[in-house]
Amino acid sequence: MGGDRSIDVDVRLVAATYRSLREEVKSGHFREDLMYRLRVVPIFIPPLRERREDICILIWHFINRHNAENFRKIEKTEPQAMRGLLDYPCGRAMSGNCIMWSSMPLR
Repeated sequence: MGGDRSIDVDVRLVAATYRSLREEVKSGHFREDLMYRLRVVPIFIPPLRERREDICILIWHFINRHNAENFRKIEKTEPQAMRGLLDYPCGRAMSGNCIMWSSMPLR
């Protein structure tokens, strides 16, 4: 962009959405040609509320990240605290938004 000669590049793009791209194309909210370029290798992952076994793995991922960035280290969790996170009702703020979970300070 902005140059006077071509430069070869190798680009890989990962895109995610909770919407059906086919429906978005039908309604005119998404370009059909772009949908086909993005859907070369589609990967469908169910929401976290349907993969409850992944919650403990994600919690420990965030704890390990916290431990690497902070002086205070977390070495274990109380079983009732873990159960509280696993039993948190779906449909609320923490029902599976991993990005939100990762940015929350650990207390």
